[in-house]
Amino acid sequence: MQSYISFHHGIVRLFLCIFLLLVCCFFGAKAEAVQDTTQDILVPLQVSTGTNLILLAKEYCHNPEDWQRIARINKLSSPYVIYANGEIHVPLSLLKTEALAAQVVTVAGVALLKKAAGKESELSREDRILPGDTVLTGENGFVQLLFPNGLYTRVEPNAAFTLQYLISLADGKIKAEAVLEKGKIVHTLKEKLRFNESIRTRTPVVITGIRGTEYRLKVEDAQTTTVETLNGEVAVQSGVNSVQLRADQGLRASSGRKLGKPQILPLPPVVTGIEKVYRTLPVHFHLPSQANIRANKLRLSSDEAGQATVYEHDAPTGTPLQMNNVPDGQYFAFFTATDNKGFESREQGPHTLLIRTKPPAPMVSAPRNGSILWGKFAQVSWLESEQAVQYLVQVGRNAQFNDLVDEQKLATPVYSSPELAPGTYYFRVQSLAADGFASNFSGTVQWEQKEAPTLGGMESTSDELPVLQWPAMGDGWQYDVQVACDQEFTELLVDEQGLASTSYTFPDKLDPGKYYIHLRGVENGEPVTPWTPEQTMTVKNKPKVLQGSLIGALLLGILLLL
Repeated sequence: MQSYISFHHGIVRLFLCIFLLLVCCFFGAKAEAVQDTTQDILVPLQVSTGTNLILLAKEYCHNPEDWQRIARINKLSSPYVIYANGEIHVPLSLLKTEALAAQVVTVAGVALLKKAAGKESELSREDRILPGDTVLTGENGFVQLLFPNGLYTRVEPNAAFTLQYLISLADGKIKAEAVLEKGKIVHTLKEKLRFNESIRTRTPVVITGIRGTEYRLKVEDAQTTTVETLNGEVAVQSGVNSVQLRADQGLRASSGRKLGKPQILPLPPVVTGIEKVYRTLPVHFHLPSQANIRANKLRLSSDEAGQATVYEHDAPTGTPLQMNNVPDGQYFAFFTATDNKGFESREQGPHTLLIRTKPPAPMVSAPRNGSILWGKFAQVSWLESEQAVQYLVQVGRNAQFNDLVDEQKLATPVYSSPELAPGTYYFRVQSLAADGFASNFSGTVQWEQKEAPTLGGMESTSDELPVLQWPAMGDGWQYDVQVACDQEFTELLVDEQGLASTSYTFPDKLDPGKYYIHLRGVENGEPVTPWTPEQTMTVKNKPKVLQGSLIGALLLGILLLL
């Protein structure tokens, strides 16, 4: 009986051991499968002619025996056949690699660097983007990245772009993968990648891959992604579906839906009349309307290749594109059109242009436009600019200034005319910088020159309040004007907002001294231009003169004595 019980217990222990062994094997395999598919990033390797799984693992992996795990991941069974030019996915942790980094080439506006640990810092030029790092751009933020394989990536506003991996394999080939969570990027790769090199970008909806091309990738929301190929071809994959996009083709992919047919991108807009130099801001570009086009876009880059974006502006078709708040400098302008389906054309450009707003066009302070000046001479004054070394003055008999009476270069902001015959005259002045650059002309001031009264040859002088005048910045705009005793504008004498006219008359006389003045344009209640550089006005003591009635009394007394 005892031997029977011992035998029975042995059988039970044997079955228990077998059961535990099966459980361990099951959960071990389960854990390995989870690690292969969810915890480890899979890297695509391109299969060369004459290789097999064992040779592939031996060349690229730390452990040659990993070929068995690679087979399971790729659902390969005996005889484990792989085909030349096909792809095999290998866990990143198995590969012999060297970590690389992308370089930040340019930054404009607000952009942040978010590290894998969650720490955020302001992104700056010369920063390095490592695997796990995320580039975050703000409302007007633009970032240009350069990858070791020559790929330029332009990250546009309100985007989140994360680098998953960037590695060099055992054979020196470069692999990269990134995730665009939101916003828009533009990939530009001029040279084709070498065999077994790859660049992939994921969105919540698709995976895109390139070998040598230029394309846009736009994440409109978590459910929709748009791909637009500008040069070359792009492979787009969503689930088991894949599409090849050729140049000037676009595709909008939606989550849970099969990829549709490629669409033809619209033609670029027709752009004419771009000036070489713009001396004032804002600038308006009027593009002709096109059928089926709903919007146009202006993009400014600081480089001719168009990678270093500094400014963008979109406008509905029929509405001018604006160039506002752009610092002085040379730029390259690019224009695109977006059709009613939401696809954007390739860019039209570059158009080389120079923005040079300093020194600004002078503001004439006296006399008031339309004044009457008595006598044979006229004096005109304007606000001084610290960026100007000279001023070019023109006086003409008409507003076109093709019949000049006088033209001079002056070092001070005051003009005294030669002897003038009675008639109507027109005046304008421009600032000249040390490098020879000339600003726009000021607004035209017109006056009527009249002979002085005949009594004793006396001249009449005006005692008008100071007046500021400037050219209009835009149709229907208003203006903010500030006058201060200091250059920092902390001691304001005048702080007028929302002026509807292009002139301002001081309500009171000013004490002798120097005053600082600047203004800005306002549209729909919001400032659309920065404050102009400060200009100065000097008020001097007015020489005392005898009033007309007193002179008349003196003359009458002299006559009575005779």
